[in-house]
Amino acid sequence: MDRLATTYGHLWGKKPQAVAAPRALGSDVRDLFAADAVRAAMIEAAAQAAQLGLVAGQLSEASLRLAGDKFLVTAAGSWLYQLQDGDLLLASEADKGFAEQALPAHWPLHLAGYRRAPQAGAALLGHPAAALALMAQGKLPDLGVLASAEAPGKIVICAGEPEQVQQALGESRVLFVKGVGVLVFAATLQQAIMDLQLLNRLSEISLYQTRGM
Repeated sequence: MDRLATTYGHLWGKKPQAVAAPRALGSDVRDLFAADAVRAAMIEAAAQAAQLGLVAGQLSEASLRLAGDKFLVTAAGSWLYQLQDGDLLLASEADKGFAEQALPAHWPLHLAGYRRAPQAGAALLGHPAAALALMAQGKLPDLGVLASAEAPGKIVICAGEPEQVQQALGESRVLFVKGVGVLVFAATLQQAIMDLQLLNRLSEISLYQTRGM
């Protein structure tokens, strides 16, 4: 029965419900830097991103900047649609952080972005379908339909290396990272979600216009 549940979970992009065991090294230290309310808000935001269709299974990642050059990050293998407290890890400015074996696959890209953009308070790596389809064509969504107040700023396509991410962030906080996904840096995780949702909608419009040509 467990094997069957796991099989159908992979088919539908979900996993069987389970209680997550704490995976952070020194979770008591984590809790000193990230209060209960901070962790609960991150879990709620992750669920919202999943409900909006902006994330894809275990591929998507989120992180928050904390005080003292620390970060709250989703553990490797986390599913944002059912994120639990044990899936949140404490990382540091050091490349490997406190929980080096469980940090998300693209944590170096998050860290590179935070170092380049000290004003960024959160990062979200998402995989919205329309944006990915447009990126596969080597194109970017058209921001011309937006008022300047609504636009998230310039969008850049870059390679998935920390050096390229740092360079691209000199121009934009929204990156279409080849072979990785759409990486957004914002003041808050909620803002990153709104930006990603807007970008996906604009990508849908761009794809529709392309088909009409």
